[in-house]
Amino acid sequence: MAREVKVMLGVVVVALAFAGWGGFTWWQASRDDSLAYATAREEVLAAGRTQVATLTTLDYHDVDGGIERWLSVSTGGLRDELAATDAETRGQLKANATVATGRVLDAAVSELDTRSGSAKLLVSVEISTAKDGSPPSAKRNRFVAGMSQVDGEWKLSALDQVPLGAQ
Repeated sequence: MAREVKVMLGVVVVALAFAGWGGFTWWQASRDDSLAYATAREEVLAAGRTQVATLTTLDYHDVDGGIERWLSVSTGGLRDELAATDAETRGQLKANATVATGRVLDAAVSELDTRSGSAKLLVSVEISTAKDGSPPSAKRNRFVAGMSQVDGEWKLSALDQVPLGAQ
């Protein structure tokens, strides 16, 4: 009987040691900076994918609404440039009678600085354009997207096309 008690006591000690080790490693992992960095990386990637698709989409039936959507996902100089779209340009966009729809094919975070709240993404986009009454045609483009964190939210601060053949 004494032997069984010793075995049970040994099992309890091993279980407590394992529980203590598991709790310590969980606590340690929850304070690991790499976890916060990985979370920020996923946030900027998700925001960038959505926002690049928004910025490469415009329907001539609602040019003003499209530009408002562009403004809602942009910041800094890019937003200022988009906000400066004058009535003449808006009229040309309407007269062009084109619907452009951007679809992000792939994206990757190439730079992320969580301290300064800045990031860069490499983005591959397929832009399908259809003129009123014509079948759509698709073109693939590559962009470097600059992202800035504004009030805890990631927004596009730059969108530059990468020329074909560029490394």
